[in-house]
Amino acid sequence: MSSPIIVLSVLLCCWKIQFSRALPTFRGGLNRADGLCVKLVQPYGYQCEELAVETKDGFLLGVQRVWSANYIGERKKPVFLNHGILIGGDIWVLNAPPESLAFILADAGHDVWIANVRTSEFSYGHVSYSRSDREFWDWSVDELSAYDLQAMLEMVYARTNSKVLYVGYSQGTQAAFAAFSEHRLVDIVEKAVMLAPVAYVDHATSLLTLGAQTHLDLLIASLGIYEFSLRAQNKPVTEYLCKLSDDPECTENFVTLLAGPNCCINDTRRAYYEIYEPQSTSAKNFGHLAQQFRGKSFDKFDYGFWQNLVRYGWISPPTYSLPNIPRTIPFLFFYAAKDALAAPQNVAQLVSELQSKPELVFLPDYAHLDFVVSYNAKDLVYPKVVEFFNS
Repeated sequence: MSSPIIVLSVLLCCWKIQFSRALPTFRGGLNRADGLCVKLVQPYGYQCEELAVETKDGFLLGVQRVWSANYIGERKKPVFLNHGILIGGDIWVLNAPPESLAFILADAGHDVWIANVRTSEFSYGHVSYSRSDREFWDWSVDELSAYDLQAMLEMVYARTNSKVLYVGYSQGTQAAFAAFSEHRLVDIVEKAVMLAPVAYVDHATSLLTLGAQTHLDLLIASLGIYEFSLRAQNKPVTEYLCKLSDDPECTENFVTLLAGPNCCINDTRRAYYEIYEPQSTSAKNFGHLAQQFRGKSFDKFDYGFWQNLVRYGWISPPTYSLPNIPRTIPFLFFYAAKDALAAPQNVAQLVSELQSKPELVFLPDYAHLDFVVSYNAKDLVYPKVVEFFNS
């Protein structure tokens, strides 16, 4: 074969790879009567589009595109909001527009994209499995990073033809750190804000990590339970966790024991929040968190000696190496003194291992949930997010 033909073949091959990457499988303009757009966005007068994007392993993720029709001026870069464990994308719009980050960013002229990872309430299921199937729950943060985050961010990139501004919260930060450490998506994300950033969790004081300390994850697995839920109807798990607490009013203080003593959440809205949260996650995802807590590590899921050999080519799972994250992404971290999941000691360890040092904002009165549903994040957190993205 002559050299010009070889060069042409290579160029066509590369073009096909880029083309397939730029056009993930998705559907837009979905008419979902019980969707996030209809229930939580459009009643406030904002424009909202329901989309579903398919991951490489067949999950149909829900993504909502939100914008303000009243904004006058040049449209700003797209912002992608990724939620944490045991919640969904609705967390960004549960408060009224002046107090919700999605609405604040839309009012500032941004094209806002709200993520809903696999199995969350505002996603669309799986092409083959139902919620009663074991395979539907066979995932952890590894899959959230490798499949969900990849599919959603590439869809946003394809739809907007623009680099993306990223906001992660809790496990939404961990999934991003995992991807960036493997040099995935670093050419798509322009800047990243991390609320309650999580890589390591061994200093966490949450009831979840108390459960990890007593190997609750192994007990759940031995019972053949695949869905991990903290809803009231799942009493065995909540009762087990409360037995680990020395709080005699654990049931009433359950949210505080999970997330820390949130300073600034309107208690009169608690019943409204509980309509939507907490949501289920997979028992395997909880198990992965438990492994990271006990191992003081930021590793992939540990399947045991033989399965690790088959999957990873080594007897132990690989580490997500934070020093591998390139300097090209500027970070802004918000962390809190009373956070029971993203403990300040673990945030300090995370920062120490990054090549480039993020801007840091420390909130002495906040705990884990204050970042997303407090009444004063609109004053203490969100203006700095907008300023960071617009600078």
